[in-house]
Amino acid sequence: MDILNHAQEEPGESAECLPRGSVRDILLLSWKTLGAAAARGRVLFVACLLLICGTAVFIGVVPTRVFGHDDFFLLDNGWRVVCGLRPHLDFYSPWGPLTFLIVGLGMVISNASPNAIGYGNAIVGLLVGLWGYRLGRDRLLTAPRVLFGLFLAALVTAPYALGTWPVFSTHAMVYNRYGYALLGLVLVECLQRSEGAEEHAGEMLGGISTGVAMALALFLKASFFAVCVPIVVVSLIFRKPPKRRLYGLAAGFGVVAFAFLAYLRFDILRVAQDLRMAAGARSKAMGIFPSGLVLKFVGQVPSLLILTVLFLYRSSPKKAAGRWFEEYQLQIWGLLVFIADAMLMFSNMQSSGMPLLAVFGIVIASRMISERRGAAAAESLAEKHRYIFLMLLCGMLTLPQFCFDLTGLGYGAIQRAHPSAAKYRVRFSTPRLAALILYDAPIDKRANGGPYTASANEGIELLTRNCGPGDRVLTMDMVNPFPYALGWRPARGGMAAVAHNYLFTDELRPSAAEYFGDATVVMVPKEPALDRCYYDGYYRIYSPAMFERYRLAAESESWWLYKLK
Repeated sequence: MDILNHAQEEPGESAECLPRGSVRDILLLSWKTLGAAAARGRVLFVACLLLICGTAVFIGVVPTRVFGHDDFFLLDNGWRVVCGLRPHLDFYSPWGPLTFLIVGLGMVISNASPNAIGYGNAIVGLLVGLWGYRLGRDRLLTAPRVLFGLFLAALVTAPYALGTWPVFSTHAMVYNRYGYALLGLVLVECLQRSEGAEEHAGEMLGGISTGVAMALALFLKASFFAVCVPIVVVSLIFRKPPKRRLYGLAAGFGVVAFAFLAYLRFDILRVAQDLRMAAGARSKAMGIFPSGLVLKFVGQVPSLLILTVLFLYRSSPKKAAGRWFEEYQLQIWGLLVFIADAMLMFSNMQSSGMPLLAVFGIVIASRMISERRGAAAAESLAEKHRYIFLMLLCGMLTLPQFCFDLTGLGYGAIQRAHPSAAKYRVRFSTPRLAALILYDAPIDKRANGGPYTASANEGIELLTRNCGPGDRVLTMDMVNPFPYALGWRPARGGMAAVAHNYLFTDELRPSAAEYFGDATVVMVPKEPALDRCYYDGYYRIYSPAMFERYRLAAESESWWLYKLK
């Protein structure tokens, strides 16, 4: 029986037996009347979820240790969306519009402050946390259900890049965190059947949940949607799906996909064209650096070993009749989840980390707790030890990522409360960027800290001297910080981010007319923040067309400013 729906008063804790009168007595009575673990779990979950999301709000835009230019990837594209430009239609984007809409929502809330990034993360963390907790009803026991919801919230809000240390604070690649959270929701619904009082209870809502998550993943980053598909297909094979689940899946996916396509004016051809460019470029990048893929795989061997030992010890040598197929299904699921995590890590700019295996560990732990409660009261000491060992293995899959994310949140909050002036040399010159701090670091020097801040300040000063709010600025670097920093309307054209042979190639790329669009000014850095291996090919492709269309109007120590002829 699911303890979530059948909470009962614990024996010996009747409310009538409690003393009354004092504040302590009243508070104790209130707690006792909450009932069993399920109600207390709800209180604990809500309190912890609000603490996680409140911390993300407090941090806002985290004082950034690495990949500082990625802050402007989010701010620039969020500003584009706020100004009415649409990804795929008005500028090339390997990503769907979801991430930029989230940042745009944060900008509306924050009056276009850089804190929009943290506010957007807090909103998403709150939604996926509640979503995961509700989805876990009748699927997970109380403790795993609470852990699942909080795990997703922390995964979304932690301000550091997946695969790095939590003290390397940054919002870089936050879309990967969103994608893993959506995949976690899909995985739990596909792997764990609802076990309500009625047969097929919750299947309609479960199907809707998975359909919505799949559609969001498609318009977030196509690689996450590609991983959703085999997970759902395998669930259809192992679980004979009732029609209501299929109807829910189709309805959830269809409604959300229709809304996004309406936002993109149903220009499916342009969307497909951008996704084709991105897929071709990413495939080429993976072929150029095969040794990096091998190193990534070797780094995940410990996770594979933990998974293998978990299944070996979980499979009892005395299997009950008819149980062998269930054991076989779990092994297939474990292998599928590991492969999905590995493929996403290979396609992302992510050195390590397997969040899906962490979710898988939560589900397996919930199953083992449930099975042990249903077993006979008398069990051998060896069986108890085996159970404890298996729970430790599940914890080794789940808790490292969860603890890293909580550490990253806590460290970001400390840095926001007590920023160290000795660790950064200059601040941004425009009031709009006052909340943004980039720390100096021994790595990633050109794209972070004092050098990048000083370069951006110099470019802002050059633009304000030679141009005006009516100009539309394009920057030939990975990202374009200037329209957002100045509050000017962005140009129609350009790219969401630039990386030659990673986001586009010589063959698969926007044309010069699509790239330059209606830009009246082009800013060219003398020393780009983007690594040369990604920049040189990009400059080679588009610089001839720039020289044809634009003339050199001004320059500074770090920038050339070109104006439309």
